[in-house]
Formats: sequence, C-alpha cells, structure tokens
Amino acid sequence: MTEALSPTPWLIGVVTALVAFFALDLWRLIAEAQSRVGAHDRRMRLGAAGVVGAWVALALFATFVPGVRDSITSVPGLAAILLAALVGGVAALGFAPTFRRAFGAVPMESILTLFYWRAIFGVWLLAGVAAGRLPSGFGLPAAVGDIAVTLLAIVILAVWPTGGVPRWPLMAWNAVGFFDLVSVAVLAATVLRPWAAQRGLPGANFGLQLFVVPVFLGLHLHIFARLWREMKAQRGSATASAAVAAQNSA
Repeated sequence: MTEALSPTPWLIGVVTALVAFFALDLWRLIAEAQSRVGAHDRRMRLGAAGVVGAWVALALFATFVPGVRDSITSVPGLAAILLAALVGGVAALGFAPTFRRAFGAVPMESILTLFYWRAIFGVWLLAGVAAGRLPSGFGLPAAVGDIAVTLLAIVILAVWPTGGVPRWPLMAWNAVGFFDLVSVAVLAATVLRPWAAQRGLPGANFGLQLFVVPVFLGLHLHIFARLWREMKAQRGSATASAAVAAQNSA
C-alpha cells in the first residue's frame, strides 16, 4: 500500500529539475541587479551563484537523505521554524543599502517574470493531485493560487506593456501573492503532513518548502518595501514642489 502511494520517480525528477532551473533564473535576476548598479565583477556573480547553489543543494540534500529529512519532519514545527528563518534571512537583505539600490534598479517587469515559475509549480501540483500523490485539500488550492498569481502578473504586464505599471495594482497583486503563499504554508502543515503521515510517506520536498517558497515570500516582502519607498519618495517630491510653488507665488 505504501509503495503504491509513494511519489513516482518522474514526479520527483520533474520537481527537482524545476527547482534547479528556478534557481538558475533567480541567479539571472541577481546578475541583472548587480549589472544595473555597476557591479560587473565576475567574482560577485560567481559568489551569488555559489550562495544560491549551496542553498538549493542543502534543500535537496535534506529532501533525499532519509536521515536528514526524518530528523526535520519528526520534530513538530521545525519545518515551519526553518521556513520562517529563511524568509527572515531573505527579508533582512533589505536592510543593506546596496541590496535596496540593486533591487530598486531592476525594472519591476523583469522581477514579475520570475513569478511565471509559480504557474509552472502550480501545474506540477495539479499533476501530483491527479496522480494521487498529493491530497486535493492541499494540492488544488495551492495550484490554483500559484496559477492565478501568475495570470494576474501577465495581465498587469499586458495592460502596461511598456513599463510604468501603477503602484496600486502592483500592491494589490503583491498582497494576493504573499497571502496565497502563507495559506499554502498553513495547508502544508495542517493537510499535507497529516495526510502523508497516515500513509507512511515523507510529505516533504524541501526544494520547494525551504528554497522556492522562502524566495518568493522574501521577494513579495521586498516588493512591498520598494513600492512603499517609491510612494514615500513621490509624496516627498510632491510636497517639495508644492512648497516651491507657494514660495514663487508669494
């Protein structure tokens, strides 16, 4: 019975490949950010590749080595603590002025294209549900949410194809994407893990849970911060312009 319900090799292989290609695309975005602030040093790009590669490798190591995987899943709440710590680490990058400058220099349209991966992972989740390898109570809402967030991003890019996307549509989209991922993390703890435990399955793919999800959550937080800084700067500019106009008219 356990063997029949265990994840099929092709599903495991596909998601592992997806995580690896997502990591490469994330490195592409990091390299773009570095180049836009004049950081063309190859060593910096290789360093970024090393950090991303090591993170992915550790996440996959925890997934495929039973002893490591079981040591994480056997401790209640440990996976959630690790997820929160990783999201906090990614978010903490925003305190560095160099990071804020680099992230702010990348066109928002380029950042949004990274979220196309959410639809790809969503399709994989649907395949897992259809194959009976994921519970529908987890897989369906997670998949629909991922695909919907990507479709909304495509709509935003289609409506404003030449850039200059208004901040409020971006803020609304970002909020939807962020809270959807939070709900998926809750469903993973309350639906997926009990379902897997009843069937003697690991119920954990840390390539997704401890790499892809914290990266997306961290990006959502950085987008919130960037939009807030831009709106604050715009208000300051408008206030300064109004003061100058008042002085000229006096």
